[in-house]
Amino acid sequence: MTSHESLLIAGASTPTSHYEIFSPYNNTRIASIPLPDGEAVEQAMRNAIRSFEQLMKVMPAHHRADILYRASQLMKDEHEKLSRLIAMEGGKPLRDARVEVTRAINTVKMIGDEVLQLNGQTITMDRAPGTENCLAYTIRVPLGPTLAISAFNHPVNLICHQVCAAFGAGNSVVVKPASQTPLSCLRIVELLLEAGAPEEALSVLPIPGARAQALVSDSRFRFVSFIGSHEVGWNIRRTVAPGTRVALELGGTGTAIIDKTADATQVYNTLVRGAFYHAGQVCVSVQRCFVHEDRYEEVSNEIAQRAAKLCVGDPLSPDTDVGPLISQTEVKRVQALVQEAVQSGAQLLCGGETVGETCYLPTVLANTSREMNIVREEVFGPVICLEPYSDIETIISELNESKYSFQTALYTKDVDLAHEAARRIETKALIVNDSTAFRVDWMPFGGARQSGLGTGGTKDSLLDLTEERLVVIRIANL
Repeated sequence: MTSHESLLIAGASTPTSHYEIFSPYNNTRIASIPLPDGEAVEQAMRNAIRSFEQLMKVMPAHHRADILYRASQLMKDEHEKLSRLIAMEGGKPLRDARVEVTRAINTVKMIGDEVLQLNGQTITMDRAPGTENCLAYTIRVPLGPTLAISAFNHPVNLICHQVCAAFGAGNSVVVKPASQTPLSCLRIVELLLEAGAPEEALSVLPIPGARAQALVSDSRFRFVSFIGSHEVGWNIRRTVAPGTRVALELGGTGTAIIDKTADATQVYNTLVRGAFYHAGQVCVSVQRCFVHEDRYEEVSNEIAQRAAKLCVGDPLSPDTDVGPLISQTEVKRVQALVQEAVQSGAQLLCGGETVGETCYLPTVLANTSREMNIVREEVFGPVICLEPYSDIETIISELNESKYSFQTALYTKDVDLAHEAARRIETKALIVNDSTAFRVDWMPFGGARQSGLGTGGTKDSLLDLTEERLVVIRIANL
């Protein structure tokens, strides 16, 4: 158990109330977190404005990059500590938490690299008479105070993407971590401060989501990033002040297509993990899988057999493949969706049961259909739905009619089919011969339609968090 008396808000009064953090696996108390009052929230906002105007605007790129490089090294020094923190408060299996920390260390370093490459462009000005004696170029400048609202499922790496990118771009940051996983956020920001970030430039507000609503509409923020549910995300877009930019990373019904030519090794080595990694609590988890009818029986049996062998339980155990869902409420929600699908005609191949009150067995459903809620809506749990197909045209049309659009996977050896799918499937990314859950932190990443707004990634986020400013110089006697 730990106690965080420092809220990382310079000048704020000592908190008078706290809230408790509990393990999602066994409900044991992990920590007591100070709960910021209204004055602390306002102080964080004042700090963000003052530090942006007085410190961040004049901090050179090499200084920001050096801070990020040092923070990356400090994270590396605490690799196991951060990994266990993720497993304890978020329920991610320890082996996967270690992978997340390794990714996050690299994320912070790569953002530092991109900070040094944040360039403008020169613009040709002699394209028409009268402009021959003009020079023009652009520079990239930070937007201003940034609000980052994060999610529980990658509590270290997502914080690094949101906070380090905003800081690297030259902005001050107020971050509201997920209520279930504030400890990881607190530690990352502490390491950034230890690395040399100005104290007033970074503030953590572990407050309930309802209290964050007032922050979202505050016109003093120039950028709001949110990772979480569709309902909250789109409400944020409606709520932000005019002129405030918004980036939303929401979710979807990650869909994979297994062509009759697909390589079995590639399918089984990636699809099962893509569906059940972190108990399916990932915005691009494989939720729905169309399998060519020639391969349907083979693929269904193999996926069900592999899913049934996954070890479910304590996230701190090195043997665990699938840990708990983030809350007992989520377990009940997923169970209700599965039961509803079975009652509507889906075939349960494996799983479909709770393990204690906090875990849910990896579940494979066959013969589902688009009319079922478990197919139409994001499950965000350890469930994959299998459906046979014969005509790829039908699948493309159905995908393009969906309200979601994030990442789509296609397993095939047919190069022509892969190129056709890339042109015709309306998706933000087509992953060929890997699952929808594939991501490296430097690639463009984001959703469209109801799945999100804007593009993340180490380079793309920096572009989002800055704006291009044009400079035109008329030179006399040129």
